[in-house]
Amino acid sequence: MKKKNMMALAVAAALGLGVLPPAADAVSTRDIEQKRGEIDALRSKRSEVQEKISEAQKNIEALQSQQKQVANDIEKLNIAIEETSGKIRNVSADIDQTEQAIDQLKQEIAEIQERIEKRNEILKERLRSLQESGGAISYLQVLLGAQSFSDFIDRMSAVTTIMEADQQIIREQEADKALKEKKEAELTEKRNKLQADLQELKQLQAELAGQLEQKNRLMADLKQKEEEEHDHKMALEEEKELIAKQEAAVKEQLAELERQKRAEEEAKQRGRTYASPNGGGASSGETPSGGSTPPVSSGAFTRPANGPITSGFGYRFGGTDFHPGVDIGKRAPVVPVVAAADGIVFRSYYSSSYGNVIFISHVMNGQTYTTVYAHLEARLVGEGQHVRKGQIIGYMGNTGNSTGPHLHFELHRGGWNEAKTNAVNPLDYIPF
Repeated sequence: MKKKNMMALAVAAALGLGVLPPAADAVSTRDIEQKRGEIDALRSKRSEVQEKISEAQKNIEALQSQQKQVANDIEKLNIAIEETSGKIRNVSADIDQTEQAIDQLKQEIAEIQERIEKRNEILKERLRSLQESGGAISYLQVLLGAQSFSDFIDRMSAVTTIMEADQQIIREQEADKALKEKKEAELTEKRNKLQADLQELKQLQAELAGQLEQKNRLMADLKQKEEEEHDHKMALEEEKELIAKQEAAVKEQLAELERQKRAEEEAKQRGRTYASPNGGGASSGETPSGGSTPPVSSGAFTRPANGPITSGFGYRFGGTDFHPGVDIGKRAPVVPVVAAADGIVFRSYYSSSYGNVIFISHVMNGQTYTTVYAHLEARLVGEGQHVRKGQIIGYMGNTGNSTGPHLHFELHRGGWNEAKTNAVNPLDYIPF
């Protein structure tokens, strides 16, 4: 925001607002027309800035609409992720149950296997008996060995029972083997399906999480753009306000020029020379106890405050930091700061970087200059106010981005701008 505030100042300073021509000089029609042209230019500029403000507001509303849509998308994705997570929990629980069933099946299979092995032993015994007795003939020998008809019937029943028992053993053996294979196949198939479902759900969850991350990044980007657009709009509104103040100041200058023009014409009619009612560039010179005003020099500019130069103009700290002015150290409890030349205050406010700061525009021989007085403890002049060379405008302080009590003073040949391209070394213009 600080840079945008400074941009607004740069626009105002670049308009070349200056003080009125010295009263001792004749006011020309050209001077009056020039001021009227400045007023028209300021009105046009204010209209352009208003259009930019309206455009910035439309951009803000569009960004807010996009954020609303993205917020809806994020809500839907969060719901989908929650549902997917629930499905994953259910499938995981089913897999755990299936694993438990598989463990149970392993016990049942072990029991079936044990029964199969026992039957195998019985069948092997039967086979050995048949081999030793000659196979099926043994059953005939049993029958022929009957001592009576009733004994024959008993023996026939016993043989039938044995044969049925052998067949039952074989049937149970086959049934157990089939049951074992069936259960193994069913559980294996179920476990494989559940694991496939789980993998698919986890993949879906990862995709949803990726989409959510993209939406969150988009939302952050939209919020950042909206914040930047708000800052831009605020800077434009500040610029518009500053232009309005500039316009009022120029109108005041125009009225003063017209008054001086009328006075000159009246003086000529009376046959005498017009003299300035304000007199020469007098300084107030009055300060509270504890400090004094610097003597007013005869050059174009005078020293803005008493004290040693603690930091000069140009690059410092190994060439990494450009200092666009000079710092004057504070060596008294109260140190007054004076206007370096006649001019008009076009900005007097508190800045996060400059602290209490005053910007004054000067016009000398058709050339515009701008002086800056920063880190003031107090400001005594307001915007649009005319000041005289050597007039007290504030007191040295330690406000804003300052590491100690001092005056940061800048001199610009032309208007002030954010890049400080018009900054010149005050030591080349002022006898310090």
